[in-house]
Amino acid sequence: MKIIVINGAEQKGCTYNMKEMFLDAVGRGHDVTEFTLPEDCPVFCTGCKACFYRDISVCPHREYTVPIWDAISAADLIVFTSPVYVFHATAQMKALLDHYGSKWMAHSPERQMFSKQAVIITNAAGMGMKNVARDIGDSLRYWGVARVFVIKQALFESRWELVAEKRKAAIKRSCARVSSRVTAAGAVKPSIGVKARFYIMRMAQRMIHKSQLKAGQPETKDHLYWKENGWLSGGKPWR
Repeated sequence: MKIIVINGAEQKGCTYNMKEMFLDAVGRGHDVTEFTLPEDCPVFCTGCKACFYRDISVCPHREYTVPIWDAISAADLIVFTSPVYVFHATAQMKALLDHYGSKWMAHSPERQMFSKQAVIITNAAGMGMKNVARDIGDSLRYWGVARVFVIKQALFESRWELVAEKRKAAIKRSCARVSSRVTAAGAVKPSIGVKARFYIMRMAQRMIHKSQLKAGQPETKDHLYWKENGWLSGGKPWR
């Protein structure tokens, strides 16, 4: 199994150790590629929309964004880690995800995303973990990722060596539970929520195209993409 890990912080602290626990649970014999933010993507999206009008290959930050996306696209399992920063994911995580807005289902989702699984790993001294899961999970689900799991734990400490053993044990159980679901998945099918989003976006593409035809406007890049994939005529990106 190919696994990509995107670490939302450079510190090898609590979140890093939770990630290591999960990789241990999955097993160390897999092909794992890791990126760490902001080191591997130290730039903010500028809103130039080049990826929307053409492709991420012309992104002004392509030296950072394209290798990460290629690794995401090739992986079977995508792992995102982020501690809670002021009740949300880290700014560097959000900066990376902003670069991939054109891959959302409303635009040009990739077929292979609908057979992938993802795991979000987060922790906090107290609260905010649901927000982190939502911050990252929104992109994953709108990319079309079939199944998304969350491993989270309130630690009530900021240093891993001070975290209570019972909480570390709880994390280990969560990692084992999620890893067993991931590795036993077999052929991965999209969740009902992902399928529903796809059907809604297909309906939206058809409606937008009709209004553009009436206005005498040309087909959009997104509409052409959906048409070329056969999704507007009843096809689906999953089997």
